[in-house]
Amino acid sequence: MKPFKYLCLLLAMLSVLSGCTFPSGDDLLAAPQASANYKSLEEELKKIQATQNYTAPIGGQNRSTVQLADLDGDGVDEAISFFASNPGAGGSQFSVYIHKKQDEAYVTTGSIVGAGVAIQSVEYPVIAPDGRRGIVIAWKQSTEGTGALSVCTLNEEGAPKVLLETEYTAMELADLDGDGAQDLLLLGADESGKRAARLYQYQRGELVLAGTAPTNAEAVSVMSMTGGRVANHTPAVFAEEKTESGVGLMTDIFVFSDGQLHNITLDGEAAATFGTYRPVSVYARDINADGITELPRATLMAGYENAAAADALFMLDWYVYGPASQPQRVMTTYQNVSEEWQFTIDNAWHDQITAVKSSESGLTAVHFSQYVNANQSLPLFSIYCATGTLRDTYASRENVIQLAETDKAVFFARIDDVSGQAGIRIDESGIRARFKLIATSWNT
Repeated sequence: MKPFKYLCLLLAMLSVLSGCTFPSGDDLLAAPQASANYKSLEEELKKIQATQNYTAPIGGQNRSTVQLADLDGDGVDEAISFFASNPGAGGSQFSVYIHKKQDEAYVTTGSIVGAGVAIQSVEYPVIAPDGRRGIVIAWKQSTEGTGALSVCTLNEEGAPKVLLETEYTAMELADLDGDGAQDLLLLGADESGKRAARLYQYQRGELVLAGTAPTNAEAVSVMSMTGGRVANHTPAVFAEEKTESGVGLMTDIFVFSDGQLHNITLDGEAAATFGTYRPVSVYARDINADGITELPRATLMAGYENAAAADALFMLDWYVYGPASQPQRVMTTYQNVSEEWQFTIDNAWHDQITAVKSSESGLTAVHFSQYVNANQSLPLFSIYCATGTLRDTYASRENVIQLAETDKAVFFARIDDVSGQAGIRIDESGIRARFKLIATSWNT
């Protein structure tokens, strides 16, 4: 979600907190905003500051102590301010105030109250197809792994109306039914204490429970939740989770269809024949830029038999999932997570290609070969990563294939002198086309 406009009041907040004079509106905001508007807001904030202290959300993209958002769709921004009071060993009391512009002045219309150790985050999603926005506030609790959530909208007087207060462990806002409004998907415990997903939608002025679905019983903690699409461009939410072993990841995929919430990784034949667990911590993503989120499945490279071996190397087969179909493989990559690069493996090579790693001071390499049998592999090419002083040494060499350069490393390749003996053929342009730096969004 894109960050909302922040008041340049950030500077003003620093002045207030340090006892300085609040700057005029003309100093804060460019024309045509009238300074009188913000002088009135200053007075409202001073009243609150007499008994409470400014605070700000510690996470998310909206982290200012005072923020602007048009919550009621009238074309005029409301101001939202954040305060804390009564700090203690168990946390603080927090108040999120709504200031609505009436004529030429801002008036405080009400507040949303919560408790905990911090305001985790705040978002202003479009919750109705007509463009009405809500406020979603996550309160960080002292209990590890569990948070509290408040979802509000504004009533006709501009005061906050609480739609939902609940506990949760992870959440995502996503338009799962395609009506242009963002639905709220929460993971948490159900009435029996089991982990489950709950979907809430805004209907006729209320936030209603639209569906529930189980989560995988082997998952114990949620690493991330993101929106995306599965087969046929169906909207979905992907929950990336750790198992009790703490090694690798598994994914629950939630879709909303036929008026129900489904976890498609637990539905039908796919659940029994093709799970989402992989022993490497690589997250689902749109690997081939087709607008659909693919899930990786780790496959040992040719010649490796023991997945638990310290030197075992994996390829990642990327699959598209769908609500009513078996997962389909669309791409295979070798993923170097620590160095943040990937190399595309052609389908024709899939069961033949293998690799080994090497490392010396400031220079690491992955050496690719065509696997023949346990006693023979035919060298193909190597991809190197040079850091430190070696980075400058290799950056300008002409006898290697330059691939990429970052602030920390230089990547280059070299085709083996005897690669012509192998059945797999690749040239300089082929290596460049298959190599790609990646922005790491997973844990290593």
